[in-house]
Amino acid sequence: MKQDKADKIIQKAERRAAKAAKQVEIAGKKAEAAKQKQAAKDEKKAAQAARRAEQKVAKHTKKAEQATKKAQLAAQKAQEKKAKAAAKAASKALEGEEGADAGGKKKGKKKLLLILLPVLLAAAGAGAFFFLKGGGEEEEAPPEPIPIPMQYLLNEVPITALPVTGDEVLVYQEEVPPEPPAEPEPAPEPEKDAGKEGEADSEEDGGKEDAAAQAEEEPGFTKILYRYEGLQNPKSLISAYAALMITEDAGFSVVDETLLRIDPPEEYGERGSVQLARNAPKGEDGSGGGVHSLLLSWEGSNCSVLLDMPEGRVHDPKPETSAPAAQRRGLSDLEAIHPSKLGLPGDSMEDYDLIPQEGSVRIAGAVCMRVNIYGQGNQFAGSYFLSSDGKLYKLDEDANAVVELDWE
Repeated sequence: MKQDKADKIIQKAERRAAKAAKQVEIAGKKAEAAKQKQAAKDEKKAAQAARRAEQKVAKHTKKAEQATKKAQLAAQKAQEKKAKAAAKAASKALEGEEGADAGGKKKGKKKLLLILLPVLLAAAGAGAFFFLKGGGEEEEAPPEPIPIPMQYLLNEVPITALPVTGDEVLVYQEEVPPEPPAEPEPAPEPEKDAGKEGEADSEEDGGKEDAAAQAEEEPGFTKILYRYEGLQNPKSLISAYAALMITEDAGFSVVDETLLRIDPPEEYGERGSVQLARNAPKGEDGSGGGVHSLLLSWEGSNCSVLLDMPEGRVHDPKPETSAPAAQRRGLSDLEAIHPSKLGLPGDSMEDYDLIPQEGSVRIAGAVCMRVNIYGQGNQFAGSYFLSSDGKLYKLDEDANAVVELDWE
């Protein structure tokens, strides 16, 4: 019987284990299906975003081509009109000549007109080409919009981008090269001795070469500018983005031009700018570090984000010098005070017993010690408080409040 019971228990346990394994297998299949479904959904969203970006680019390209064609046609018509006017004027001038022969003069006029028309047409074509080319210089093509970025890359570190959506929003990316360093003013040449003239010249040339080499080695950081056009409410967008980036997870702070941490704006106007920055940690290989800066500017329906790595460190303001602490007063000072200062009768506190109480209370933000005072016959005279900042209080039991007293 015991063996049968044990077998049944084992069989029951095996069935439970099989059932649990089946449930785990079903859960795994569900998780895999959900994962595949999410991946398909993400892929579909990415494809849709890519198609929208391609449509935008095609739309703007078509507009640019149409504008170019219109300009070409207008220029060609203008030049043809000028050529016709010039030909007409030349024809009138030839017809007005006096004393021409009926035969030879007419032939000469025809020859002149035949020669003049090709010249004028060639001039018209050259003028149209000159107009379209902008005076012989090739026009710079207008920037093309890019897909709305989800992240910015600053020194190969990803940073969450502005949360922007919508087909009507256009985003442009530009590089802002660093300004060339100012050339130092030449120092006055010192007087040279005849024997040391060659040595001084070689040292000066070597210094110039070292400075030039240092300038070439440190070209400066190329800033990256993102411009957003066609936004519905850039002020609210910047406000929400700044609030997100100054959280502990993102690690940014609102700073001034010296990278000093300041309080965020209480209110964002219709136009303005705010700078966010953080100290970037260095990797184990020594790479990274520096400061990540985001300069946010907005006006109208447009805004911009300028990515930069300025020199220095993000820092807090220096702590203000605290005022000198008030004189600390203890139980001995209370024993030496005149009873009238405490609202008690008598000429000396020797007639009273001062009993400090355990624990402490806070009054006006300062920690206070409570002292109960008893008179003759162990009669309760009142409760008083000695503050850590040197103040003295009395408990008004009727009003259930404390009243500050003067020591002097």
